[in-house]
Amino acid sequence: MALVTDKVKANSEKCKKCAFLKLRSTAIDKTDVLYEEATMALEAMYRASCVMCPFGKDFEKVYGVKPYDYFPMTPAAASSKKKK
Repeated sequence: MALVTDKVKANSEKCKKCAFLKLRSTAIDKTDVLYEEATMALEAMYRASCVMCPFGKDFEKVYGVKPYDYFPMTPAAASSKKKK
């Protein structure tokens, strides 16, 4: 198990407040022409931002998962993933 210090906890809280992860909960209209492409592009943006973020490793130490796995996509986006 990873060592969780006060600094690690503080960094994981900064990660939870990330603007990119808050965008993850915004709704994308399923009637849009490029709905699937927009969903894939947003998912790639979230994952790339988490990989480059210096607080991602500390978040993973505290919560045990990557930030983009911890925060769910909107129900519309999640339902499109289940269909595949």
